[in-house]
Amino acid sequence: MLAPSEQVQRPNAVRVFYLYPDFRIRVDDNSPVHYDVDIKQLDSQGTKWVLTFRVFALDRRGRLIIFEHKWPHSYIQTIQRQSVAKELIRKYADPLNAVPGRMEVK
Repeated sequence: MLAPSEQVQRPNAVRVFYLYPDFRIRVDDNSPVHYDVDIKQLDSQGTKWVLTFRVFALDRRGRLIIFEHKWPHSYIQTIQRQSVAKELIRKYADPLNAVPGRMEVK
């Protein structure tokens, strides 16, 4: 066994979950919770897009955890973005009393 001064220091790990129930059970009840919506164009013609929705929180050990949901869509579906974002907020952020924003590890 390594002495305390010889132990390997591990960087703060950030866990990203794609299944909401797995994320939800790990959220500390006293954690601040934030959500963010990001939209990116995937091609130069503007025909392929992806909306990325994230919920940020701390687990019971104080480590950052993230729930991430991606919605790939075409240019024709861009008019649905606002309603899709509102539905994701209602379904995943509102039950945790999340507010707009991000959490990051420094």
